[in-house]
Amino acid sequence: MQQITKVVLSSLICNTLLWYDHMLFGHLISIIGSVFFPSDDQLISVLKAFGVFAAGFLMRPIGAAIFGHIGDKYGRKVALLLSITLMTLSTVLIAFVPGYQNVGILASMLVVCLRLLQGISLGGEAGNAPFLIEHATKNKKGFFGSIEVLSAILGSILSLTVVLICKKVSNFESWGWRLPFVVSLGMGLISIYTRYILNESPEYKKQKNPPKLPLKELLNSYKKPFLISVGVDIVENSSLYIYLVFFNVLTSSINAHFSYIVEILSQIALGGLTILFAILSDKIGRKKVMKFAFMAFIVVSYPVFSLILSGDNLLTIMAHVLFIIPIAASLGPVSALMCGLFPTKVRYSGFSLSRNIAAGFFGGLAPFICTTVIKFTGQETSASFYMIFCALIGLVAISKIED
Repeated sequence: MQQITKVVLSSLICNTLLWYDHMLFGHLISIIGSVFFPSDDQLISVLKAFGVFAAGFLMRPIGAAIFGHIGDKYGRKVALLLSITLMTLSTVLIAFVPGYQNVGILASMLVVCLRLLQGISLGGEAGNAPFLIEHATKNKKGFFGSIEVLSAILGSILSLTVVLICKKVSNFESWGWRLPFVVSLGMGLISIYTRYILNESPEYKKQKNPPKLPLKELLNSYKKPFLISVGVDIVENSSLYIYLVFFNVLTSSINAHFSYIVEILSQIALGGLTILFAILSDKIGRKKVMKFAFMAFIVVSYPVFSLILSGDNLLTIMAHVLFIIPIAASLGPVSALMCGLFPTKVRYSGFSLSRNIAAGFFGGLAPFICTTVIKFTGQETSASFYMIFCALIGLVAISKIED
């Protein structure tokens, strides 16, 4: 029992701090765009920054393949320790990159390289979910899996809070935006130590002969569960990044301070709902909960975008409430459902690669795609069609899972 408590707390702390690092880039996308990718058209500048944000996600499958191999062959602990170390270094260094006005295109190139390293490290961090679930009893796997996604939400909340504080105490537009990246150094050192003192997963230790090439075995013997896993994870990834990153851009020109407060409070609510839906999935089944989520996205996405663009504070709150319910219903059960599709010998690789393909090509690209759709259509509400498209893919994928 003591070991399980240690694993839960450690995973919660480490993943929260890692997602703090990762989400800083998204929350500061407008400033990063103007400092490193300046343009006469502000939307073009933001679009370039979103492109770099998305590029980090495109590296996640590569990170998943690298760390998945390490995690399945040499142990979950080793892979997770390496991933958190790489994330800490790549995040802290962003604080010290000179602006475009100082060193020109070199500034843009350095930020792109550091963002790519962030993507690789985050690809490996997906193994945190199998590590947690492998410590859980059968009737609590949904709950344990939700801790991993809860920590992502907590990391985003922490990032928003630190940014808000730095805005109050510094010349934020000039140099204060760099402070949240510096703060991540202390957080990273705590995370590295916490990971270092953990024991290995009990399910992994039971293995006698780990596969020599886990990725090869995954792709040769487990194609169907792999494709299903990608399909169902597309929904939570696209919805989460539309919510955590793209909503912030949509509302920044309306009432920035109010939007920050609403985001923080609604993300706290999202974290609580995620746990509740995970517990519900342990009782009634993960497919039922996730089908509800996918259908809800199809129904509410367009109205949510219309409400949040109204500029009315009450309607903005309503938009957040309507959107976080299906997000939580998809987030809560998804990790346990995906882990259940793979045996222990390829679970780290299978889970990490499918999650990071979904994140890289659908989640991380979501803000970029939504911004591009708006640029071409001239209608901000048209971005909602991307969310509806992803939800339809999820419904097809989950229908292929046998009861």
